[in-house]
Amino acid sequence: MRPPSSGEVGNYLTGITRMAFGDAEGLKFLDLTTRGFWRSFWAFAYSLPAYCVVWIADRNSLVTAQPETQAGFGYLVRSAATDVAGIALALLAVALLARPLRMSDRFAQWVIAGNWLSLPIAYVMAPINWLAVGIPGAAGIAAALTLLAIVGVLVISVRVYRVALGGDGMLAFGLLVISELIYIMTKLSLG
Repeated sequence: MRPPSSGEVGNYLTGITRMAFGDAEGLKFLDLTTRGFWRSFWAFAYSLPAYCVVWIADRNSLVTAQPETQAGFGYLVRSAATDVAGIALALLAVALLARPLRMSDRFAQWVIAGNWLSLPIAYVMAPINWLAVGIPGAAGIAAALTLLAIVGVLVISVRVYRVALGGDGMLAFGLLVISELIYIMTKLSLG
């Protein structure tokens, strides 16, 4: 399966932006077919440079705090593996809950929207993570920016998920909480 072109990705991001503003027409910019479902996972491949920045920044932060720590290439591989595991387990949990929550018919569009939303989020968070370790004395600014970015990401995520789920704000919020908790618990367990 060929990856989406830059034009297609631009359309998907336009759709996500419209959804973030509560516009249900944004869904029309996404490929909501079975093929589009599987192609939406390319968002993570396109996010790989941003993820690498985050993993390297985390590694550098660890080495700065604990100079005796051996955090080489293996540390970066483990960081990548725990992120993949966290994402996969969160998706699996929501997939298992889809029928009991009566959202089976909207699960695919929730995944598609969430995958494409992850692309701009990765590129917003990467420089903030790098700021914390890349500029001496910038930890306080980076912490404040991280907090603002996390709040913004959570608000935008709920708005996008609400549109993807046909306007169900409580379900959107609940799925965000469930998926984030599973992701965080996986990172803490494996990291």
